[in-house]
Amino acid sequence: MKLFRIAALTIACSSFSFGASKEIIELQRDVALLQDKMDTMQRDLDTKLGELSAMLQQSQDNAQKANSQIQDAVTNGVGRQLAPVAGMNSKVDAMGDDVRSLRDALNDLGARLERMDAKITDVKNQMQIIQNPPAAPGAQPTTGAPGSAVGPAAGPGSASNSAPPPGMSAEKTYTDARRDLQTGNADLAYQEFQQYLTYYPNTELAANAQYYLGEINYNKGNYSGAIKAFDDVLERYPQNPKTADARLMKGMALVRSGQKSRAIQEFRALVESYPRSDDARKARQQLQQLGASASTSTARRR
Repeated sequence: MKLFRIAALTIACSSFSFGASKEIIELQRDVALLQDKMDTMQRDLDTKLGELSAMLQQSQDNAQKANSQIQDAVTNGVGRQLAPVAGMNSKVDAMGDDVRSLRDALNDLGARLERMDAKITDVKNQMQIIQNPPAAPGAQPTTGAPGSAVGPAAGPGSASNSAPPPGMSAEKTYTDARRDLQTGNADLAYQEFQQYLTYYPNTELAANAQYYLGEINYNKGNYSGAIKAFDDVLERYPQNPKTADARLMKGMALVRSGQKSRAIQEFRALVESYPRSDDARKARQQLQQLGASASTSTARRR
């Protein structure tokens, strides 16, 4: 009986072991099939990723190639278009050098003409002295022929015919005054310009001397004196190369002295009288800073 039970138990265990082994084998087979499918899917995924990478790289290469072509085309095209501009810049620079050289030559010519005018004035004075010699010492002056010495020297800018002191000449007086002004000795230059205007008020350089009196006053901050001196240029010497400069500087002195409305009128008059001059350009800049237009008609419309 005991042996029977042992045999039955052995048979039952064998049956259970056989059933378990069968399930394990089936499970292993299913796992193997699943692994094959996963490997196949991984290979397909790798293939597709490779294709996508190749397509992306090709797109990048094409974009870089197109960008390079566009840059080359733009560079070459702009370069060809800017080539005339570069040549024009060179021509403008050359013209600027020519203009500066011309300005220097004109300044030198102006200085020579000033000296020549002063010499001519001296010659005229000598001829006047020869034709109308001064009265002997102690003799009473007469009001005879025009140009004779009839009294003391008049003030600067007046139409005085008084003979200058012995040894004084228009050339030396004016040249000394310009030299002293350029070297910073403004006080002495002011006196010399006044002397020039006292004895040579009707010469070509009288307007220049009067202008420099105003300029010296302006640089010293004496704006009322500068305005008076520039007014003398405009009133006594209305047609001369210093007229535009005097009007510009008068406007500047009016601005500095707080007379804005008068300054605007002066600048507008300058622009109207000398519209293409450098002084007119500076006057327009001043008008712009003052918030005014360059034209009186424009101002009325506003």
